[in-house]
Formats: sequence, C-alpha cells, structure tokens
Amino acid sequence: MYLARKTIDHKTRYYIRASYAKDSCYKSRDLFDLGSDPSQYIIYPGGHGYYYDDIIEETLVSHGFETSQEDLDKIFWEFLDPEIRRVIEGFDRTSPKSAKTCDFRAEAVQAVHLFDKRRILYLKSGQTEQLHIHRASPRLFAACHDKSRDELEQTFLVQERILSFRERATYVYVIFDLQRFFSEPGARKRPGRRNLATLDEYFIDEICRLNDDSRFWAGMPTTDRLQEYLIRYAIMFFDFELPRRSPMQEAMWEFMNRHRRHRPPPKVQAKMEDAGRLFGVAWKELKAMNREALTRLYRRLALKYHPDCGGDPETFIQVTALYEVLMNRKTH
Repeated sequence: MYLARKTIDHKTRYYIRASYAKDSCYKSRDLFDLGSDPSQYIIYPGGHGYYYDDIIEETLVSHGFETSQEDLDKIFWEFLDPEIRRVIEGFDRTSPKSAKTCDFRAEAVQAVHLFDKRRILYLKSGQTEQLHIHRASPRLFAACHDKSRDELEQTFLVQERILSFRERATYVYVIFDLQRFFSEPGARKRPGRRNLATLDEYFIDEICRLNDDSRFWAGMPTTDRLQEYLIRYAIMFFDFELPRRSPMQEAMWEFMNRHRRHRPPPKVQAKMEDAGRLFGVAWKELKAMNREALTRLYRRLALKYHPDCGGDPETFIQVTALYEVLMNRKTH
C-alpha cells in the first residue's frame, strides 16, 4: 500500500492505493479516498498517544488487506503531529526486509527502466555523470521491484522534494540523458553552456519518446496527451534555468581549456567518404542534408550506438566526431 496524491481543480486529494500483478505487469487501484485532509483520520486521545480511525482498517480489510500500525504510519507520516513524529522517529518502526528484496540480483535490474535508474542514481548520489550507471549496485534499484508505474511515480514525487530550485533543470537534463547529444568538453557536467534552442528540441523529442514508451507505462491507461506524471518535468525544464557561470568564471574556463579542444583520435580521423558508411546513407546524400535532417539522423544513430543502450562505444565516438565535422561545414 502507498499514499497517492492527485491534483483536482488546483487542490490536492489523497488516496490509499495498492499495486497488484495482472497481465504480466503491475497495476494500481484505489483502496480508500482520504480527501483533501488525511489528518482527519488521525485521533489523539492525549499525551503522545494516537491511533487511526477504525474505518480505515475496516475498509482495507474489506479489500483483502491486513494492515498494522507501522503500515499506516508510513502512509500518514507527514500528517502526524510534529511533536509525535519527533518522539517516535528515533525508533525503527519498519518491518524486516523481505527475502525477495534481499535477493534482488543483477538479472532483476534488467527489468528496471533506464529512466527510473537515472532518477534513482541522481536522487541518491547527485551524480550528473552517469556513463557507468550499468555498474551501479543492483540493490540501489531494489525499491523498483514489484511496484506499479503509478506507485513508482508517486514515490518519485516525494523523493524529488529534496531538489532545490537550482537543481531542477539539471536534474531533468541528466535523467533524460540530454548530455549525450553534445560531445564538446564539459558537456556532461556543464549543461548551462549548451545552446538552449537546440537543447529545447532535444528535450521535447526525448519526453515525447518516453510518453510513447508502452513498456514504461505498462499497467496505466494510454492517452493521446502528455502523461500527467511527465508534466512536472516539462515545468522543471522550461521554468527553471540551468546553472551558469559568471562572466569571469566563463573567461577563466575558456582560458584553461583553450588547448583542450576536442580532436578525434587517429582511429576516427577517417576520410569523409567513410561517414556515409557509418551513417548508412550515400556520401552525396549526407553532404546535401541540411542541419535539421542531419541532426535527426544523428539522434537515431546515437540511440543505437550509445553504450547505455547496449551500443558499441567506439562506433558512438566515431559517429559523434563525424557529426560535428559535418555540422561545422553546414551553414543552413
């Protein structure tokens, strides 16, 4: 069971929901409507004592869910009296880890969507460089096991509260892996230096691709609009600025890195005719493409060859280097 939030007419309404397995995926269902003020179901008889309205337990039992004080504490925690939270938060009131969670192994990680992995890694460690996410401990992603998409998104809604205003745009930049579209020095760690118009295009493409990913949304109703759970990322991206250096910091960065301009290693300094082979089109056709068409072709190849997607790293480096050479030669 978990606490779910839903905004209706600019007001937040709360529900107790549960995930359940059906049709080879996990779905969710409402168990109890807590209304706009879940604290109304918490009763304080005096002192530091408290209990939950009997109607909660009775309704959950009618749905086939036996519950305990600890289970309800997890759901109502943020609505408990602050003084009572202070008194009891020093006690470990959680139940022991299940054997399934403890046995969560590397093969189970394959079932966790890459977008979930990126979000978890950033929220747990603040890492903006996630090239080696495949090396992360499987236990890091165990919380995604046996949960519906709705429960996972509700969990991320709560966890993302730790993000400061300055972090939000960077968070979106990282979890949508927008840095893979830029190969110049510092692209993965300094998103504020990216061309914003181009970055906007990449983000829109990526969020639409995730919106259409049936594997990601398994168990949830389909829609011809942007999924409700993705709207917050569009707001984070467009309403918050990526971190930028001051003019003095930028000047110092340029001075220190003037000699570090990207130069493809000998193995990628192939003749431009080889670009046709790598890009899968005739060289003359590649040469005649405008910048927009070339960028669309590169994005498809980047997804195919990116190491995080199981591609060949060397080929990815070659494609990226040749793409930059071609883009520099085009003026329209």
